[in-house]
Amino acid sequence: MGLLVLCGALALGCGNAPVAMKGPKLALTLLHTADIHSRVWPFRSRISRFEAELGLGQALAVGEVGGAARLATLLQQERRERAALWLDSGDALEGAEAFHRFGGSIELELLSALGLGAMALGNHELSLDDVALGQLFQGYAAFPVLAANLRPGRDSGLSGRLLPSAVLEVAGVRVGVVGVANPSSPPQLARPANPWRLELAPDLAAAVQAAVDDIAPRAALIVLLSHLGLDEDRALVSRTSGIDVVLGGHQHLLTAEPEWQDDCSGLELQNSRGCSPRRVPIVHSGAYGRWLSRLELQLAPDPAAPDTLELATLVLTQLPVAASVAANPQVQRYLEARRPAPEPPLAFLPELLARRSALAGDSALGNLTTDALRAATGADVAIVNSSGLRADLDAGSLFRSDLELAFPFDEPWRLVWLSGRDLRRALEQSAARSAQKDCESVLQVAGLRLKLRCGACRAHRADCLEIARPGPFGDGLLAEDAWLLVVLPEYLTLGSGDFAAVGETGGDVAGTAVDFIARYLQEQPRRTDEGLPIFEGGRDGRISMSP
Repeated sequence: MGLLVLCGALALGCGNAPVAMKGPKLALTLLHTADIHSRVWPFRSRISRFEAELGLGQALAVGEVGGAARLATLLQQERRERAALWLDSGDALEGAEAFHRFGGSIELELLSALGLGAMALGNHELSLDDVALGQLFQGYAAFPVLAANLRPGRDSGLSGRLLPSAVLEVAGVRVGVVGVANPSSPPQLARPANPWRLELAPDLAAAVQAAVDDIAPRAALIVLLSHLGLDEDRALVSRTSGIDVVLGGHQHLLTAEPEWQDDCSGLELQNSRGCSPRRVPIVHSGAYGRWLSRLELQLAPDPAAPDTLELATLVLTQLPVAASVAANPQVQRYLEARRPAPEPPLAFLPELLARRSALAGDSALGNLTTDALRAATGADVAIVNSSGLRADLDAGSLFRSDLELAFPFDEPWRLVWLSGRDLRRALEQSAARSAQKDCESVLQVAGLRLKLRCGACRAHRADCLEIARPGPFGDGLLAEDAWLLVVLPEYLTLGSGDFAAVGETGGDVAGTAVDFIARYLQEQPRRTDEGLPIFEGGRDGRISMSP
């Protein structure tokens, strides 16, 4: 079933419903998603207490959530009941098997068929080069992709495919939509000669303000689609004027209530633009297609500008894409025709392997990952950024698809030789960041033991970090003149990464984290009655955190 056929079967026409009048005010609903990360099929997820309170499922239970077929049902229900415009804040691509199998086409085809109005460019869209991404947008995206702070060069494959803004008419109301990409992710984006041949605006706020000013005469309401993260959203709103609503993503946050931020902050901005501060709502919609945000807006004519509307009231509802939501049959058939064949399990886990530690140090999943990397490469030390672990591994039979959800990105790995002195310097930088991040380790390690004192790190004291090397007769100190072979993600060596000083030394490592872990699990000595390897490791403490 192709795009046009699917649009017709869903009775959406890839469009939107009319705006409803309620007395002197207009009623308009914005629907929002972000960071879907290619999860077009439902997936297993452990439901947190917070998610359970909002209706995703039973607290602490593992439930099957998400999926484009359930999302289609919710979208249809919303459009039958109210005037609605659906927008997305980016990272629709990369993060699940669909992307590796179809290269992004299935995700964009579904978003188009389900009636997406516009999307901000996410950092994971840039996992493709400019030519491949431009062709993908041209062939499958029936909606504009927006980034006001990026300008494609004339020779970029994204020329004409990436716009700063768009004006979408929803049966009489012109909604201006401005997109903003994350300027620091991927790190190469900041380079003048980056792989996508994109020019990054030197002043983020100025670029967004210019886009807002450009569409303001043609739009009654202005929405910012952001892939910056919540704190950066706040900062951007404070440095601009004219934005009415911010719909954000990137950090995978879910806001149960709108966050509010005054725009036009500071006398200099107020004097230069002649503006006064207004409260602007910011909404984030979680990740992986588990939520559809509904923002019910009451809009009234702006007395100072009769052709524009101002936000009178806003009601936010986070709609769970839960197992209780029936799958749309047309989308379900479309997806089932493309679903991969069932796979045999890789191993058996007697207990949950969590990606985060209750003690804020090393996690069970982090230890499995770094052990597998050392085993695959023969390195003395393995280091992984904690943010690269994206999902827990639940107890029971473990499938490769579970690993692909926990490690959804094809992270390049590097082998580097580092002296003890240089390794300590890089780890101290990481320790300083960990101290600032609620005293939670930003790294996972194998081949070392770390003791981190967050107070000392924040005060820049010498006793911030202790580093030891495990040995057959106990732990020993890390000698400054020792040379160690270290395997780590290339991400940590880019831009301002803690290991950027390694430069171009070392070599690349063939394979992915999923490959390394799958091989490591197959080599476990104990077996179930069915012959599955049993993994019982991951519990040894390697990183201790103290206030």
